[in-house]
Amino acid sequence: MWKKNDAPIPQNKPAQPAVTPGPTAAAPAMPALPPERPQPRAATSSVTIGASVVIKGEVSAREDLTISGRVEGKVEVREHVVRVGREGQVHASIQARAVIVEGTVKGNINATERIELLEHGTVEGDIAAPKVAMAEGAQFRGKIDMTAKDASADIKRTA
Repeated sequence: MWKKNDAPIPQNKPAQPAVTPGPTAAAPAMPALPPERPQPRAATSSVTIGASVVIKGEVSAREDLTISGRVEGKVEVREHVVRVGREGQVHASIQARAVIVEGTVKGNINATERIELLEHGTVEGDIAAPKVAMAEGAQFRGKIDMTAKDASADIKRTA
């Protein structure tokens, strides 16, 4: 009564569990799934320097940077945010759009937008940014320069 389907199973499809059709229903054909496309990277990507990492030299990036380890030298992330985590130790100058310090920084910090020292943050060095915020409990030793930079002066220098 029933005819067995002897058609070969294509090899490029993933294996599917065998289904034995009942006496009143035929097995429906499963459509092939389209291949997955790689997802584009988020516009706000970031990189983390882990707690066990020690870097001596120059660090530069084109994305947000979180430092939980130790960096000695120079950190340059001009158009993004640098965050020094609570366990982070930076013995370097930092240049970024914004800098958030929760750990320890020994060196000068220059930011084009803002610098934030959180409750456990410690900075020993000069800081320069149009906006500076310090939480109660933060420690700072150095000079603060909060003069607003003229954007047109920066454009003239780069032209």
